[in-house]
Amino acid sequence: MVGEGRRGRGGGTRVRLFPQARFLDGFGEPVTVELSVPAGSCGAGPVDARFETVVPIGKVGPYGPGTDRFGRPSWSGPPWRGRRALPARPDRFGHFDGIAVGDPAFLAAHAYGCARFALDVLEGYCGPVPWHFGRSLPRLEVLCQTGYDNAHCGWGFLELGWNLKGRGLSHPYALNMDTVAHEMGHLVLFSLMGHADGLFLNGEYGGFHEAMADLAAFLVAAHLDPVVDAVLRATRGNLYIANELSRIVELAPADQIRNLGHGVKMDQFRGGWSDEHDLSLPLAGAFFDILVEVYQTLLVDAGLLSPEIVEIARNVDAMLAFEHPVDAAFAAAYAAEPRPFRAAFASARDVLGHLLARLWRRLDPVGLTYAEVARQAVLVERGLTGGRFERAVRTSFAWRSIGVIAPGPRVRDPLRPRRRALCDRAVRPPLQPA
Repeated sequence: MVGEGRRGRGGGTRVRLFPQARFLDGFGEPVTVELSVPAGSCGAGPVDARFETVVPIGKVGPYGPGTDRFGRPSWSGPPWRGRRALPARPDRFGHFDGIAVGDPAFLAAHAYGCARFALDVLEGYCGPVPWHFGRSLPRLEVLCQTGYDNAHCGWGFLELGWNLKGRGLSHPYALNMDTVAHEMGHLVLFSLMGHADGLFLNGEYGGFHEAMADLAAFLVAAHLDPVVDAVLRATRGNLYIANELSRIVELAPADQIRNLGHGVKMDQFRGGWSDEHDLSLPLAGAFFDILVEVYQTLLVDAGLLSPEIVEIARNVDAMLAFEHPVDAAFAAAYAAEPRPFRAAFASARDVLGHLLARLWRRLDPVGLTYAEVARQAVLVERGLTGGRFERAVRTSFAWRSIGVIAPGPRVRDPLRPRRRALCDRAVRPPLQPA
């Protein structure tokens, strides 16, 4: 079993998932993953106590806010009451891993499996996460759309369309684990932090939400053995080398929507910003830096790397030089014994996961700033590890100028099409309980 859910220890429902986009080298075949839901408890759809998967027929346009045929504001949302394609059905043992990739039902089984596995991973750090819409809808409706060129989530739904507009390779987002996990990250944040009125939310909150959703997708990928093994082999243990873990939502082998391993700082947004996805980059990058710092510290503690090598790795100018000993040191140590690298990565991953989970429960979405995120992260780390990695937290935020430079005002970019923003996800349908 290459990945396990929060309680998946032999009695859970099995599905087959592509750990990363199937067009990437080494990920062309799905792998078997065990989910937390007991085998036999998941019905045709798939549907369980918390999810219902739907492949709608004849659905026009996405869920969420819009206008009716008279131009008046309107809202559409679950449950879907129209026609549906035939559901994915479990076998007689209650599993979905026997559905062939070419079977039309595989799309729904894969979408459900990704969403459920992502929730299992995140609940492993956060504890039980009740839906923020739970007073009005019992389940999250996971829709696999064909004519929608995006993926988004909202009040009671996760809608997965296709990548159609020519960037990257055309493929259904229901088969893209990173896409599903990113949207599940948004939903978990809404549940843990609250669902504030968009009028009281600022740009930094939007950037924060996008950064945390990217990090949620990272954590989910980091629980899939084929991804971790491929990354460590390709980088020989040096996580600052571009790798699949740090690339979020692969569109093609050399293209992705966002990358966690980058050098973007808040200095870039001093004069303003136009897109909350761009504004998320320094914050997401800082937390990725924290993970790498923890990982490298654990390697030093295990005697696999010298402190001097790690100090060079922390020096960006030295890392950009044509010749430096870091890559050679990692390669030699990893070739000698790769298993401790995997153990160090798993420990660093879990430090990051617990740090984020505690942080999410502490923060207030109203008036949230990156400076407050950094301040709270230091306090959370002290409570989590007694300050063992406090230096890593402080220096990672400082290098990105987080807490030093605040972003300027939002500036509209007329050359850039508007993407569905966080405020659209945060819309509560009329007459729904808070």
